[in-house]
Amino acid sequence: MLAAFTELKNAEKVKNYLIQKKLMHLDYNPIRELDYLYFPITKKAKVPKAKVVNTKFKFPLKQRKQTIKSLLQKKLTQKQLTLLPRSQEIVGSIMILEVPKELEPKEKLIADAYIKLNKNITTVVKKSKIHSGIFRTRKVKILAGKKSKETIHKESGVQLKLHLEKTYFSARSGNERLRIAKQVKKGEKVLVMFSGAAPFPLVIGKHSEAKEIFGVEMNPLAHRFAVDNVILNKLEGKVKIVEGDVRMILPKLRKKFDRIAMPLPKTGEEFLPVALSKSKKGTIIHLYSFLSDMEIRAYTKMIKEISKNKIKVLRKVKCGQFSPSVHRVCFDLKVV
Repeated sequence: MLAAFTELKNAEKVKNYLIQKKLMHLDYNPIRELDYLYFPITKKAKVPKAKVVNTKFKFPLKQRKQTIKSLLQKKLTQKQLTLLPRSQEIVGSIMILEVPKELEPKEKLIADAYIKLNKNITTVVKKSKIHSGIFRTRKVKILAGKKSKETIHKESGVQLKLHLEKTYFSARSGNERLRIAKQVKKGEKVLVMFSGAAPFPLVIGKHSEAKEIFGVEMNPLAHRFAVDNVILNKLEGKVKIVEGDVRMILPKLRKKFDRIAMPLPKTGEEFLPVALSKSKKGTIIHLYSFLSDMEIRAYTKMIKEISKNKIKVLRKVKCGQFSPSVHRVCFDLKVV
C-alpha cells in the first residue's frame, strides 16, 4: 500500500498536508516504526518533508463508530435509509420507535438494530394508539427486546419509575422541567397540577430550595408511581403528592402558592381559574398548550380574558414539538 514516510518531528505537518490535499486514506490508521511514521495514502504525489513509498505491510483498519444506517445499509434500500427518523424518544431503557408508514414492514428489523446499537436499550416499542382519554395515556406494542413496558428513567439527577401505558410522560420535556426548577426561589411554596408520576415535583425538589412542593394527580395508577418515586428519591420531607381531581382537592386547601405549574398541554386553560384561586399577587403560573405560531396571539388574548386580566404574560417559551407546525408552548404568567 502507498504511504508517506516521514520523521516524527515532521509528522503533524505531513498529516495536515495530506488531509488538506485529500491524499490521506481515511479507512486506515498510520503505523509508527521507531522515529518514523507511515501515513497511508490513496495515490502517488509529492509530499513536502516526506517520501512516498510502496509498503509491503498492511495498515490497520480504523474501527468506525456504528450508526443505525451502517447497521441497516445491507438490509434497507438507499431510499428507505433516508426515511429513518433522526431521533427517537427514549424513556429509561425503552425506546419508543416512530417510523413512517413506508418503513412499517421493516419496523421489527429496525427495532432489532437499535437494540444492537445501544447497549442501554433493552426494549423497543411503537405507539399503537396516541395519547387519549381523561388521563392522556397511550398504548404501545413491543417490537424487540424484553417484554416489559415498565422502566426507571433518569433525568436531572432524579429517578422516575414509570409504566408507558399507565401514566403520561414525555422524556422530551426534561429540559423544560429543569428550566422551571431553576426559576424557583428559596422558600417558595410550589403547586404542580396534573403531576403524573411526579417528574415536575421531583426535579423541582432536587434543583431548588423550595419550602414545599405539592402535587395533585387524579390518575390512581400514576399516583402510585408518584408516591414510590418520592420515596425512591428521598424527598418525602419536601414533596407531597395527593390523589384526586384538582377541582375537588384545591378548594379544600387553605394555603396559597408562590408558583403553580400546569403541565397539561391540552385544555389546560380550562383550569386557569382553579390555579388563580390558589394564587396571590406575584404568583408565577406556568401554563402549557399545543399551538401553531398563528394561534399564539389568539391564545394569549383568551387566557387574559379567562383570568379577567389578572395576569401578565412574562414570556412564551417553545419547549417541544407536537408536529412540524405545532409546538408545545409554555406561558410564564405573573398574577398582578
